[in-house]
Amino acid sequence: MRLKFELPVEVERQLEEEALYALPFDLSFQGEGVEGYVVVSETKFYLFEEQQLKTSFALKDMKDYQAKQLVGSGLFIATVDEEERMICGFKPKWFKRYVELAKLLEYYNKSGKHTPYEEDQEEYMCPKCGFPLLNGSKMCFKCQSKVKVLMKIFKIGKEYKKVFLYSLIGTLITEMLWIVNPYIMRVIIDDYIVPKNANIPDLVILLLVYLTVFVTITICERFVMKFTNVLSNSISRDLRNQVFMKIQELSLSTVSKRTPGELMNRINSDTEKIQEFISNYGRDAINRIFSLIVLTILLFVMDYRLALLVLIPLPPVLYAVTKMQDKMGLRYWKQWRKHEKASSVLHDILSGIRVVKAYGNEQIEIDKYTQHVDQVKESMISAETLWSKFYPYIGYLMGMGEFLVLWLGGYLVLGGKMQLGQLIQYTTYITMIYVPLRWAIQLPRVFADVFVSAGKVFELLEENCEMEEIDEPIKKEIVGDVVFDKVSFGYKVYEPVLKNVSFEVKAGEMIGIVGHSGAGKSTLINLLMRLYDVADGQIKIDGIDIREFSQQALRGQIGVVLQETFLFEGTVLDNIRYAKPEATLEEIIEASKIANAHEFIVKLPDAYHTVVGEKGHTLSGGERQRVAIARAVLHNPKILILDEATSALDTETEKKIQEALERLTKGKTTFAIAHRLSTLQKANRLLVLDKGTFAEMGTHEELIKNQGIYYKLVMAQKQTTHMKQ
Repeated sequence: MRLKFELPVEVERQLEEEALYALPFDLSFQGEGVEGYVVVSETKFYLFEEQQLKTSFALKDMKDYQAKQLVGSGLFIATVDEEERMICGFKPKWFKRYVELAKLLEYYNKSGKHTPYEEDQEEYMCPKCGFPLLNGSKMCFKCQSKVKVLMKIFKIGKEYKKVFLYSLIGTLITEMLWIVNPYIMRVIIDDYIVPKNANIPDLVILLLVYLTVFVTITICERFVMKFTNVLSNSISRDLRNQVFMKIQELSLSTVSKRTPGELMNRINSDTEKIQEFISNYGRDAINRIFSLIVLTILLFVMDYRLALLVLIPLPPVLYAVTKMQDKMGLRYWKQWRKHEKASSVLHDILSGIRVVKAYGNEQIEIDKYTQHVDQVKESMISAETLWSKFYPYIGYLMGMGEFLVLWLGGYLVLGGKMQLGQLIQYTTYITMIYVPLRWAIQLPRVFADVFVSAGKVFELLEENCEMEEIDEPIKKEIVGDVVFDKVSFGYKVYEPVLKNVSFEVKAGEMIGIVGHSGAGKSTLINLLMRLYDVADGQIKIDGIDIREFSQQALRGQIGVVLQETFLFEGTVLDNIRYAKPEATLEEIIEASKIANAHEFIVKLPDAYHTVVGEKGHTLSGGERQRVAIARAVLHNPKILILDEATSALDTETEKKIQEALERLTKGKTTFAIAHRLSTLQKANRLLVLDKGTFAEMGTHEELIKNQGIYYKLVMAQKQTTHMKQ
């Protein structure tokens, strides 16, 4: 979210230090307009009204910042010199920004330092033009450089230079032959038909040449089409792979900012539009430009007067096309946005189809999706309707040039100053030159569409990875000693989820992680897997900071069994083998036996080759959990993470899974999260988190004896269990 707006020169002149944050405010009190800026520098807080400094405070004298939302307005309040004061008023559209500013200033008040702030975070307005951005996007289609996007598109195909060269040569030969044909026609008319020349052998030769040219054109076009298809489909494949690989490389926080529907759009729909652009317009671009240059020269050489008449309609046409560019771009941007939203809704409905059917809401979801599809239809109609209204007038203006040439050319032929064959050749060339001109007129419409998609694709490809590896990351087998050293983390730096957490775990220990909901338990294991990087402190494995490990090597030695078990579409065998693609059937069966899964798997219709369906919906919750444990057993990790692995299961199934987990955790460093504290009886020690901080750590007996937070949690659960009984 943008918190530093551009300040007028007069305001900047009055600042003693560089502005870190600058927000406008605009609220009328009792009919009097009050407008100005709130500016925060390294050590001071400034308040400007009408570009004049009204007052300033030292940040060390301020605290308790608040942004209050009222009816139709908001207030920014702070305590200055122990007195609560209203700093400024603002309209509702600024509320979220003032909330963020209050959080940042509170963070400074507690830590004594300003945190780096990502201005594009959750920002849905372009800082340059104020145009709305798509969710999770930093790119404004209005401000992006069209030339740069175009160069990036063609740069993708640099690996296919040979195919492109063959296509180019074929295109140039074809175009040259098309230009030769009207000359042959002129010779036939002026030398044979008009003077009634009866030299049949020469005429037959000319006709055969004319026919040969047509045959050659057909052959060349066939090969050009073949090479162009190879080129466009190869680029499309590479682009899809690049986008997918980039998504895999990005951090979880970066990917989470975008919906699955949007990411699918970028991989499928957007790359397909780029493919169509290269296929339909990449080859044509060279073809049309070459034709335009050669034909323009020929027209001026043959008769400059007629050539000037051809060019008369071009200035108004080019002006109109330029004006239409932004309007078309806006409509295609809206179309992309509606399509992305429809894809996201469809993804959500299909992902939650069991819930939809469970509540009997099929018709509601049908209506919802139909509504979004209708919006896509309306946006597409809007874009095409605008173009259909505009293009006929352009065609009329272009036709004026042909009309003027026929008028003057006919006059010259009738006056004996030009031969009929010359006029036919000339008008043929005019028809040919209008092909690239009409093609060029279509470009703004095509560009407006493809630039929105291409911009989205390249924005994703150029996204910076938040968790970059060092130049030579460590790839070694780990033992399993884990140290959290003063670890702090927040999804926003000034809103920490974990604060100064420190503890040590020896290899082979099982550590139970307990605490109230929102205490930071899942965040802690996410940091251990390096799905996020710590904001402060270090996490060490075997004495080495995990940021020095190769991410693949690190995660390849960590196994996870989650509460929400995810199984891929495929067979039971495929899902277990996912942890070790090269595993033999014997290894998979052995892992399944350890996980107490073999017994139920062999009873399935096709045993290990039974298809489990999407997300494993054909299996029960306990069966899915045991398949996941078998996967973890096969993986044989050095560090194991169990996140509510036995929750929401019946007693018998839980017993089987507990037995499997005991075998799985043997000799492995294990972190187990559970709300049911009874499931952590086998843990060597228990780590208790409270509101993101380290509260206590010890054995069950030690923590009960201390009568701290863990003791209260145990007593509360016992009381709840007693009430249920």
